[in-house]
Amino acid sequence: MAALAAVFETFEKASDVQNYPVGAAKKVFKGALTVADGTTGYAETGADAAAKNFIGVAYETGDNSAGAAAAVEMRVKKRGSFLFNFTGGAPTVAAIGKTALLADDNTVQTAATVNSVNVGTIVAVEGTKVRVRIDSAVK
Repeated sequence: MAALAAVFETFEKASDVQNYPVGAAKKVFKGALTVADGTTGYAETGADAAAKNFIGVAYETGDNSAGAAAAVEMRVKKRGSFLFNFTGGAPTVAAIGKTALLADDNTVQTAATVNSVNVGTIVAVEGTKVRVRIDSAVK
């Protein structure tokens, strides 16, 4: 296509919540760090695995445990800061500003992982948990 030569309506969707089809035989709980499989594109529970793209935090449970791919859709939150478990020792204020890497669907760490799936930036330490701002990491 050619560059614009006139006004073009892009139909902006003013929302920080996006729908995603859930993968076959997958269940993603509300509040889970959520990824899209890089091969299929379907949403699934976050894991430190190859070809996973972080897409946000599950706004609701997507239960497709008994269905074919895309039989169920779920909403995923694309912006904000969320509280998650931290692995790799008790978090300290030194973690603030560091990249949070996906350990599992409710846990992050700062040490490099096998696949180092970035889920955002640690912005606060709250007891044994860390608050992660996801805006810059979502795909």
